[in-house]
Parts: sequence; structure tokens; C-alpha cells
Amino acid sequence: MRKIGEGTGPAQARFQGSLLGLAVGDALGMPVEGMRASEIRKRMGAVRDFMDAPWRMLKAGQWTDDTKMMLCHARSIVRCGGFDLEDTAREFVAWFDSRDWRGIGGATYESMSRLAEGVSPRESGMKGEMAAGNGAAMRIAPVGLLDCRDLEGLRRDVRAAAAITHDNAEAVAGSQAVAYAVARAARGDLEPGSLITDTAGFIGPCAVAERLEMAARFLAGGMEVEEALARLGTSGYVVETVASAFFCFLRTPGDFEETVSRAVGGGIDADTTAAVAGAISGAYNGLEAIPARWRDGVEAGGEIADLAARIFHIVGEPGAVE
Repeated sequence: MRKIGEGTGPAQARFQGSLLGLAVGDALGMPVEGMRASEIRKRMGAVRDFMDAPWRMLKAGQWTDDTKMMLCHARSIVRCGGFDLEDTAREFVAWFDSRDWRGIGGATYESMSRLAEGVSPRESGMKGEMAAGNGAAMRIAPVGLLDCRDLEGLRRDVRAAAAITHDNAEAVAGSQAVAYAVARAARGDLEPGSLITDTAGFIGPCAVAERLEMAARFLAGGMEVEEALARLGTSGYVVETVASAFFCFLRTPGDFEETVSRAVGGGIDADTTAAVAGAISGAYNGLEAIPARWRDGVEAGGEIADLAARIFHIVGEPGAVE
């Protein structure tokens, strides 16, 4: 078993791999978002290259709201030296006011509208069943990196960050699951064989944990990725997104390209499944595991890598856990 801090590469590279991995997965899935898995297979087979999406007015390598909102978290963390609820909300409002939304979800739009009108970020989040989307889990990786040495702090910060837009127990649990996996990978003690058990224990009983346990059974049984993702689901429902992203990572934990390509191939909310899988795989495998053509071709890759490095310097070498 690896000791904390050993990981599969230098710690700073794991931080950079996580945020670049999220952006790469988002950009790879962007042109096929909304397509069914069968349609993706028929039209293009495995998706392994960035593609233009003129109907979205986006070019190859550009990403969607997943990465836009991740950058809001990262910029605020760097500016404040930690998680600050009010500052994060101001970053979100600045993005919302720019109108460069790139596929903003319904719960996020409603919550951003309330924030822009002056509602407190403690009260702005959408409540109820319709708030159980993946709009918080998709963006949460920077908080997982920030709190990788303090898992109770992670639990608290993720709850507050998620509830800005998604004030729903499953949305919060899904966000905590993703942040926990990123944190464990970034500090170097993620063990693929126990990740689902550990994550389910961390977030406690909920639908997210139940679907993760289903993914574990599918992995143990050797189920093919296409069938597993069809059963786990790849919609915008956070319960489906988290389970499918974990499945893709755990099916090929040492292969970033295969992980995100398979996640994209699941279709529907393909960019978000791949963004979450990419954030975990990138944190586990490090920056160099991301193919150079993707590192070089993803939008704002230099800024993303720099922000991740600056978060790493805030945290310090994650060699000891509080």
C-alpha cells in the first residue's frame, strides 16, 4: 500500500492533473453532449480527439459550464488562500453576468439569478428533487484539492459550496464523493480496490452511495463499460454521474485516456461524466498521464495548470493528514 504523499507522481503534478483532467474530459465530451451512447458509437466510434461544435459556437478543445464554474472555485481559492463562500459567490455572479454560460443547467441558472439579485449564497441554492443534479459535483475538484489534508474540512466546505446552487442532500453527497476521491488521489493514498467502500463510508447512506455500490458489483463482475454505463445512467442526475464516472476510472485506473474516452462514450451528459472521471484520474495519475495533444489543445490549459499549482502551494506537500 502506498503511503500518503507517494501517489503515482509528484504531488504538484497530481493537482495539475486533476484540474487539467477535468477540463479535458469536459472538452472531449462537449460536442457529443445530449447524444445517446449508441449514436456516438455509430457516428464516431470511440471519441479520442477534440472536435468542433459549431451548433454550440464552440471550437475543438473548448469546454462548457463545468470548467467555467471549476475556474470560479479555483480563482477564489487562490485569491483568498482558502475557501470563502462569499468570494466564491462573487466569482459565480461575475461568470453569470458575462453570459458566457456554455450549457448552464436549470438549477444553476435559477440559483445564479438569485445570487445576482443579492440573495445570500447560504439561501440561493435550489431545493427539492429537481436540485439533485450534477452541477455542483462537476465543478468541485478545486475544493477537494484544497482540503486534501483535512477531510472534515472538506466535508464542511463542499457542503457550503454545493448548496450555493444545489441545496439538495444527494447533490451535496455526490459533490462530497467526488471531492473525497480527488483529495485521496491528490495526496497519494487512493487505493482503487477500496475507493468505493471508502467513499460510501465517507458520505454515509444515500442514493449516491447505493449507486456507487452497484458500480462496485459491476466492476467485480467484469461487466463491459457500455452495459455498465447504460445501467448506472449518464444523465444529469448526480446519482448517475458519480457512479458512472467512478466506474470509468476504476475500470482503467492507470489509463487517463481510456477512462475519459469511455466516459464520453456513455453519452447524454457526456461532458460532465468525463469531467468528473478526468478530475479523479488526473489527480491519481498526474499531469503527464494526460496525452500531450489534449494538454496542448484544451482551452486555457496554461491558466488551469497555473491555478492548480498555486492551490498546491497553498496546501503544501500533502505528506501529512490532519
